[in-house]
Parts: sequence; C-alpha cells; structure tokens
Amino acid sequence: MTFVNRESEIQSLLDRMESNKAELVIVYGRRRIGKTELLRKAFKKEKAVYFVADLGADQDQRRRFSETLNLLYPNPLLQTEIPPQWESLLRYIIELGGKERVILMMDEFPYLCSSHPALPSILQRIWDDVGKDSKLYLILSGSLVSFMEREILGHKSPLYGRRTGQLLLNPLPLYALKEFFPGYSPEDRISAYAILGGVPAYLIQFSDKLSLNQNIEKQILNPTAFLHDEVRFILMEELRDPKHYLSVLQSIAFGNTRMNDIVQRTGIERGPVSKYLSVLQDLRLIEREVPVTEKHPEKSRKGIYRLSDHFFRFWFRFILPYKSRLAEDGGRKILEKEILPHLDNFIGQVFDKICVEIFQHRVKEGKIKLTYESVGRWWSGNEEIDLVAVEGDHPIFAAECKWSKKPVGIDVLRDLQRKVSLITPGGRVADLRLGLFSRSGFTKEVEALGKRGEVDLIDIRKIGMKND
Repeated sequence: MTFVNRESEIQSLLDRMESNKAELVIVYGRRRIGKTELLRKAFKKEKAVYFVADLGADQDQRRRFSETLNLLYPNPLLQTEIPPQWESLLRYIIELGGKERVILMMDEFPYLCSSHPALPSILQRIWDDVGKDSKLYLILSGSLVSFMEREILGHKSPLYGRRTGQLLLNPLPLYALKEFFPGYSPEDRISAYAILGGVPAYLIQFSDKLSLNQNIEKQILNPTAFLHDEVRFILMEELRDPKHYLSVLQSIAFGNTRMNDIVQRTGIERGPVSKYLSVLQDLRLIEREVPVTEKHPEKSRKGIYRLSDHFFRFWFRFILPYKSRLAEDGGRKILEKEILPHLDNFIGQVFDKICVEIFQHRVKEGKIKLTYESVGRWWSGNEEIDLVAVEGDHPIFAAECKWSKKPVGIDVLRDLQRKVSLITPGGRVADLRLGLFSRSGFTKEVEALGKRGEVDLIDIRKIGMKND
C-alpha cells in the first residue's frame, strides 16, 4: 500500500519506545483507514509481536496468539496442544518485559473481546499487578470506533485510566492526494477526493495514468473491482442486519438530511430510524451537522445528517441504485447516462466541506492570517453561507464556495455581503472578512477587489502550485 502523510503518527509511536517504561497505547479508526499498515511501518525495524485477531472462537484465538508469540519468544508454555489461558499468556509476555523492551501489538482487539468478554478485566488486573512496572509496550488496535471509545477508553471500561496514550487515525486530508496523484491537476485531485475521500485503501485503487472517468469505470463500476461492493461488505462486517441501515444511508445520500425526511423516504418508523442514525454516527459513517454559530449544538433543532465518508456517498448515489442495470448495460453506459451528467452537482454538494479543509490549511500556512475556534456552514430558513469561521461568539470570516465552470462574479460577492448581516450582531459586518472559493477563477471586477484586499480569493486550480 502507498503510505503517505502519517509521519507524525509514526513518530508519536516511536517516541514512546524511548521511555523504557510500561506503555499502553490505544490505536483506533474506521476500517480501511490504514491502522495495520501504520503499525507495521512504525515497528518494521523492531523486534515486535504483531497479532491480528479474527472472529474465531476463543481457544482458536489463543492458539494463534501462542504460535505468533512463540516465533519470537519460544517457550514450551506456548507449544501445548491446548493453548494457555489469557492470564498465563499475558503474564508470560509481561515477565519478558521485566528484562527488556517488549512490543506487543494486538490488532482488531474488539474481536478478542467478542470471543472472550472478560479479557479487558483480565488485562486490567494483570496490568495493575505487574504490567505497569514492566518495560512492555502494549498497543491495542481496533476498527470498531464506538467499541474502542466505550469499552476501552470509556470511564466504565476496566482499562480506564491505564492507557498512557491514544491515537485516533482519521482519513487523509485533501493535500495528501498530491502524493497519490502527482499527475492530476488540483481540480482533478479535488474531484477524486470528492469521490473516494481520504481512505488510503480506496485512494490506491485509482491511478493518475488514467482519467477520472476511466478510473470510475474500471475501479468502481466493474463488478470484479475491489471498490464495487466495498460499502456492502463493510456494512455486513460492522452490522448484524444491514438492510435498514442501507435504506437510511441511501436516503441521506439522495438529500434527505432531516429526521422527518428520512422517515418518510425509508418508510421506517421514527424510533428505529433514531437508533440507526445513532449507530451510524458511532461508526463514523454519518455526522450530525448544525449551523456553526449554534451555541448549544447538541440541543439545536436545526441538525441535519450528512454522510461523512465521500466514497459511501458516491456508492449510495451512483452504484446501489443501478446495480441491476450495471449487469445488463455495462459500466460505460451507466457512467455516460447516470453518472457524468450529475457528477458536477455531486461534487458541488461536498465542495463546502472540502473548502473547509482548504481554509484550515491556508490558515495553518499563514496564507489567511486569522485565529478561529470553529468553522463550518451556516443556514437559517432558506438562507445559507457555505463557510463561516467563528471566534468566541463572533463570526470573523465568511465565504461562498462555487464548483462552477463559470468564473465567480460580483453578484455572488454582493449576495454574500447581504447574507453576512444575518449572522453578525446588529448587522455589523465591518470586522468580518469575506472570501470566495472558485473552481474556475473570478471575473476581472472581483479580481480587482481581491487585489485591493476587500475579499480573499481562493482559486482551487492554483492550490499546491508554486505561486499559491
């Protein structure tokens, strides 16, 4: 797998090697995000025990763990026909850690807990007894984010307070795509990002030797391609009965973002829909969004639901609805008739989220000089602003984000100037900076205002270029 943009995560894991004391680190993140590759890369030069759990029975898990451990630290204890219990296995490796630095990585830890629910309590007892005073470097890793946060990191977990560090692995940001697709223009990289998101396992399926259209046809629409049924496989792995979740996700993908709309579209009653939405949030597949200016987001009645994963959104919008037709008509016809005519609109609907990333990056790089606490969309009734940055209770930056083939003109700026009066106390806008993000540049009139410092202009075609 291409491995990019994880230098800080690798370094944080390696830094703990030098402590020469007991370390218990939790590494977690959604499936396909690159946890396994991260751990292998970080400790490739070290003597490390790396064990990946599966859905097998407890005795099978212990047998495989014993065999893995025996490869680096041979012992008759590990070679018996019936494998030792977890307490004996863990005490053995902690005993080794009393003499030297021992690295143990237990990947997909939730699967171990599923086959042996008492394992966190056993580990807690042994850690408190002898582990905390050893030189063991223990890493517990998992893809079930909600489980890791509740059962491992949560205050009710037996392991609560024992961890010495944690690492939540998020999708790669937009700017990392330059390393995946150096041959693409900034516009094509944004399009690829809107389709695939920042999951490394998805990004490596595309090649910048092919056009975006060719990649979609070859790597998504092709029934034998890895990405073709990826979403269904993920949901089957994470959920016992995914059919209702599929309905809810597809409803959101088609623009039904409020509870009542989802209920009406799916035909599922409000109570179960509420439960499905909660589970999907735990899995990091959807997010509840409120206007960025809301003071109490958790209580806001303006909340809407959006798919947080770009590829899931693409799959539910363009693959699932045409599954049967794909078998009959083939990928080329579906691409030309059902995808390409709507692709710009599809990208435009997430362009505001992408512009938030661009804004954050430009602030970090000092290209937009301001400090802020939060940034996101604002809306009220039929009025909406694509990007608003807030400091305290005060909006300090507002921008429109246009994924259009036409240059952004003065009409867009004038409308933004009108709308910002709605989000500022008393309509005072003198201290609020304005910005415009554009796929296709700006008219000369707007460019002139940009040069005078009246508006920040971000032409996405120049992102990552030398003069950006």
